[in-house]
Amino acid sequence: MEKIKTNAGHGLGVAGLVLGILCLFMAFIPCVGVIAIGPGVVAIVLSIVGLVQASKNNGATGINIAALIVSGIGTLIACLWIFVFVGIASLDEDQIEDMVEDVIEEVVRGTNSCNTDLQDELHMLEQHLDSIKLDEMIIIKMDSTKIKIHIEKE
Repeated sequence: MEKIKTNAGHGLGVAGLVLGILCLFMAFIPCVGVIAIGPGVVAIVLSIVGLVQASKNNGATGINIAALIVSGIGTLIACLWIFVFVGIASLDEDQIEDMVEDVIEEVVRGTNSCNTDLQDELHMLEQHLDSIKLDEMIIIKMDSTKIKIHIEKE
C-alpha cells in the first residue's frame, strides 16, 4: 500500500527557500554581504526543521533540500566577505598603499597599450610642431592634463 504524501514541512521549506535566495543575492553585494549571514542561518535552520518534518510525516522533501542548498551557498559566500575584511584589516598602511600603487600602474599600463593609435597621432603632431617655428607660447589646461606648447619663429 502506498503512503499518502502530506504537506508537512512545505511551509518551512518555502520560507527557507525565500530567505536562502535573499541571502544569496545579498551575499554578492560588497560590504553588505556580511549582513546576509543572518537570513542565511535562519534559512538553514528553517530548511533543516522542514526537512525533518517532511521526512517524519512522509512529506515532499525537494523544496527543503533546495532551500538548504541555496541558503548554504549564500551563507558561505557571505562568510567569505568576513575573511576578505579581516585580511584587509590586518594589512598595515604601507602594504595598502603598495597595493593601490600597483593597481594604478596596471591601469595606466593597460590604458597606454590600448591607445596606440592615439599615441602614434600624438607623436606625428609633435614632429609637425618641431618643424614649425613661431614665437608664441600656448598652454592648454584640462581636468587632469596640462599641455604646454612653445612655438618660436626662425
